[in-house]
Amino acid sequence: MQAGLLRDTVVFEQVRKVKTDSGFREKEYVPILTTKAYKKKLSLVGGDGINAYEEFLGNTVILQVRWNPAISEDLRIDYQGRKYKIKLLDKQSDNTYIITCSKEDE
Repeated sequence: MQAGLLRDTVVFEQVRKVKTDSGFREKEYVPILTTKAYKKKLSLVGGDGINAYEEFLGNTVILQVRWNPAISEDLRIDYQGRKYKIKLLDKQSDNTYIITCSKEDE
């Protein structure tokens, strides 16, 4: 991977449960790693109009980042102001990860 391709900034966040004053437990996401990433291109081949596959692609992002031991599948990603859940973490032979993410429901 060429360093010049890493143009986008991503923040990896880990969930932490905190107890409120009333005793209720709620989830809070804490940033644990900020790094540069490369957004892979998704393309459709053939077909006219909108189909289910295009709808799926609209909620999916594929990023490539350098390998880091802090990255795991239980984290979420903040990318361009949107939150994504890691679906697949694929370690490559060139010490990078290909990360397939899907948009989280707000």
